[in-house]
Amino acid sequence: MNKYAPVLICTLNRHIHFKRCVESLAACIQAINTDIYIGLDYPSNDTQWEGYEIIKAYLPDIKGFNTINIIRRERNYGVNDNWTSMQDYVLERYDRMIISEDDNVFAPSFLNFVNKGLDIYRDRKDIFSVTGYNSPIPMPIWYQKDAYLRSNFAGWGVGVWRDKWKEVDWSLDSFNAMLSKKDNYKTLKKYYRRNLPQLLKIRDTGTITGDGLLLLHLLHNKMYSIYPTKTRVRNTGHDGSGQNCGNGGDIYMNQEIFDDIKEPNLPADIEEDKKLTKFIRKQRQLTFMENIKTRIPDYIKVKIKEYL
Repeated sequence: MNKYAPVLICTLNRHIHFKRCVESLAACIQAINTDIYIGLDYPSNDTQWEGYEIIKAYLPDIKGFNTINIIRRERNYGVNDNWTSMQDYVLERYDRMIISEDDNVFAPSFLNFVNKGLDIYRDRKDIFSVTGYNSPIPMPIWYQKDAYLRSNFAGWGVGVWRDKWKEVDWSLDSFNAMLSKKDNYKTLKKYYRRNLPQLLKIRDTGTITGDGLLLLHLLHNKMYSIYPTKTRVRNTGHDGSGQNCGNGGDIYMNQEIFDDIKEPNLPADIEEDKKLTKFIRKQRQLTFMENIKTRIPDYIKVKIKEYL
């Protein structure tokens, strides 16, 4: 069993983001022991060719890892199929993996934090993943630990185990069954208002998005993710270049990452801190106007935008 999880990155044409992501990852402690897998999708339209060609020319220059494994598509797979195929490919060869979008920037301690967590919590049935990302919220000074348990999923640089990942049912029928369960929906309405529109969109469109389904999977199965109290990841995709993030995310684009390389303290017997959970939920409560917006159906939002 290799204690250094492979890192999977899927990309297409965002060459500036991708280079920044790879170079920050190569600067991480443990990078030289890490196998990296890159799934380069094929362009679907003319606007993607320039960035694609830049990435393709850059790939032979990547260094600083144990092995560098490139899968170049001969046709366009699309975001979801490219990711799903690559995840299956990596997990046929390893019992764990670290997933990163191509717009992440990593602190030097990122790999060490996630790999250590994947080792320590391997047999914890209640822990689904180990993420290097923490939300841009001020942590309370009274919580001094390096990590905490949170019933959520953050895909911006996250480690998972093959067995727990394979237990996820990605079907729409399963998603709808979990969403319609009274206790799940009640919890979502009370504590996850920011996530609820994404989940309802999955229900209404039939298009599965990973983070949304995984949040529901964790809630339904009473599982947690390990989060760092200080983020080791910054996401730079809120500049309009990505498929899901959009514009206007300065709070994410400029988020300070924790660059101290000291060994993280990850106790094997870590439990949910109810006081901290309550604090975080309060920090993430919707404002009055945000709450109103979540209640307006998408088609009405479109009409309002057309009118303005």
